[in-house]
Amino acid sequence: MTLIPPRIVPPERLPGRLGFIARFVANPLSVVPRAAYEEDVVRLPGTPLAWVTGPALLKAILLDQREKFHKLAQIRLLAPLLGKGLLTSEGADWRWQRQAAAPMFRVSDLEHFVPAFARAARALAARWRDGETRPIDRDMTEVTFDVISATLLPSADPRMPGAIEGSTGKFQRSGAWAQLYAIANLPKWLPQPGRGAAADSVRALRGATRAIVDERRRSGAGRDDLLARLMAARDPETGRSMNDEQLVDNLLTFYLAGHETTAKALTWTLYLLARSPEWAASLEEEVDRVTGGAEIEAAHLERLVRVEQVVKESMRLYPPVPIMTRQAVADAEIAGERFAAGASIVMPIYAIHRHAKRWARPDAFDPGRFAPGEEEKVSRYQYLPFGAGPRICIGMAFAMMEAKSILAALLQRARFVPTAHDPRPLARVTLVPRGGMPLGVRLRT
Repeated sequence: MTLIPPRIVPPERLPGRLGFIARFVANPLSVVPRAAYEEDVVRLPGTPLAWVTGPALLKAILLDQREKFHKLAQIRLLAPLLGKGLLTSEGADWRWQRQAAAPMFRVSDLEHFVPAFARAARALAARWRDGETRPIDRDMTEVTFDVISATLLPSADPRMPGAIEGSTGKFQRSGAWAQLYAIANLPKWLPQPGRGAAADSVRALRGATRAIVDERRRSGAGRDDLLARLMAARDPETGRSMNDEQLVDNLLTFYLAGHETTAKALTWTLYLLARSPEWAASLEEEVDRVTGGAEIEAAHLERLVRVEQVVKESMRLYPPVPIMTRQAVADAEIAGERFAAGASIVMPIYAIHRHAKRWARPDAFDPGRFAPGEEEKVSRYQYLPFGAGPRICIGMAFAMMEAKSILAALLQRARFVPTAHDPRPLARVTLVPRGGMPLGVRLRT
């Protein structure tokens, strides 16, 4: 039986201005019209906004003509929290920060993290009880936070996970209004619902992160992690190093981007497996055969072919970052489409991944799309869970290794059972399940 999991039902026609605002704030994906799932460009009449979903257009925006399209709305949305870090900077500022962090993300260097990924999953599963219902979304946030704290960004402050989780939730809840203001380029002085709560969460997050920097400066610990490399980095053009504010910017970027997105990918993956016992059994067999019951190691990952297929299909149906944006800073023409300077380009990754022209049965769960010999048929610019072009996610390899390792380690220990809850996808910077993700847990004996 083909599984059609919960999805957004796109509107056939857009509501009026007030209806548009109400729907956008409730869920930004709910205003993406059906035409965006069927055509390459859809423009919002009377505005400079366009939804762009065609691979050739996306390639031009993200790569070939990228100098004409900047991340202005995304920077406006996230800069209060992430300052001028890697995700929210442009030009030379971005390039030298990327160069400083890149050595930490070489695949050959990441493989020694696999035991830490597996340990975090084992520690989580050890707290589960047979037959209980778990808040899997919170469990995945916890395990991925444990991973990043144990690998890239170790901290001795036990308060950090709670500060991050609580403040991130507040920031995301006010994110729809901030996203609407940013995409519409409304004046920053205009009153915005939720701005006070967002500011409180920013202060809490940045304060907790600044404590990590202070702790490291006091201890002078000689470890080789991302913080140490960022502290030692020098701009090749000016010789400058990062000050404390820039270190906070980048630590928060990696804390949030480095665990929040993978947590959401794993949350949706476990839900899909709970709803698809045939694929769950197939993955269980593969993990048992490849590992022989041993703990997950780097040597196992390449042979976990079906595990990778399921993770990739999960990120197709439920991309952790469901929307990307760019703003045209100069007039551009791409494949006959004209974009005037000032145009807001919305790239709805969720719709791109379900586009009727490019995916057979686009709403169906079918990991076979990513089987060897099939994945090669997928255009580079129709599947974008990590973005594309020079700004592609620096942690892509880390995230895939982490997700495969944690998923395999959990499948060695448990099976997952759906509940009556219907987890509709909700865009809140990341793609979250509305109402959380309760799943039943059945421990393997």
